Amino acid sequence: MLKLTDEELLAELTGRFDANRRAINDLRELTRKLEATNRRLQEAEALKSHFLSNIRNEINNPLTAIMGFACQLKNGTVSAEQASRNGRLIYDEAFELNFQLENVFVAAGLEAGQEMPTLEQVDVGSLLADVLSEFEHRGHEKGVEVRCIGDRPLPFVTDQRFLQIILRNLVANALEFSPRWGTVTVDSSVNEVELRVAVGDNGPGIDLLHHETIFDRFRQLDSGSSKKHRGHGLGLSICRALAELSGGKISIDSAPGQGSVFTLILPRPEGDDALFAPSGSRIFLDAAESF
Repeated sequence: MLKLTDEELLAELTGRFDANRRAINDLRELTRKLEATNRRLQEAEALKSHFLSNIRNEINNPLTAIMGFACQLKNGTVSAEQASRNGRLIYDEAFELNFQLENVFVAAGLEAGQEMPTLEQVDVGSLLADVLSEFEHRGHEKGVEVRCIGDRPLPFVTDQRFLQIILRNLVANALEFSPRWGTVTVDSSVNEVELRVAVGDNGPGIDLLHHETIFDRFRQLDSGSSKKHRGHGLGLSICRALAELSGGKISIDSAPGQGSVFTLILPRPEGDDALFAPSGSRIFLDAAESF
């Protein structure tokens, strides 16, 4: 049997105590990470449940309206004036349904890592005009004035589909949160370095504390039984994901009572030799924490 001196025994015991302390600290850190991961999973499940409930209403409501108006037309029980009105309402509801479903499909593509940019020459001015025309009925509903500032034409090399989806969501949000008889401004410019499009409204504004939260998927500051605005919390998360896939970014300038301005910045790619388009894998889940 090996005999140790008092000093050697003390050193051996000290080493073992230190090893035990490190093991306990490692275990505590691992437990902390597991608890944090569990909280995130619980939050994600709650957000998904809220999203599914919300998207059900976002789909059912326009579908119910479309079927009701179409049934009146089918039965021939309305006047010519009412039939024309029904036709406009059916288009408006179908447009909203298509817009919401497109966001869901894009989000699914991003989640699966299937969305990749394809560069082409885009006339941003024409693309903006098309987007504003698409949402013209929303502005008329609330009497919102839309002011478009920028040069025409506005050529730029980017992914036309990505840019269109981003602009649609930014314009839709600005119109949605603008007050009745409010104003929406769309300011676009291109230089030798970048494309910049700023979409502003004079709505309620957003507190600085929520400037990042609003870009989280399924997140809506306006939610629950008192929800006043359309949407399902995907639009801004999609905008940020598509902008970053294109090498750009989206920033926000907003404060309560002062409206909001969302600015899209896309860098000019090297070698503008893409084909002309006349009108122009990012996973949403947070990266797993390593242990």
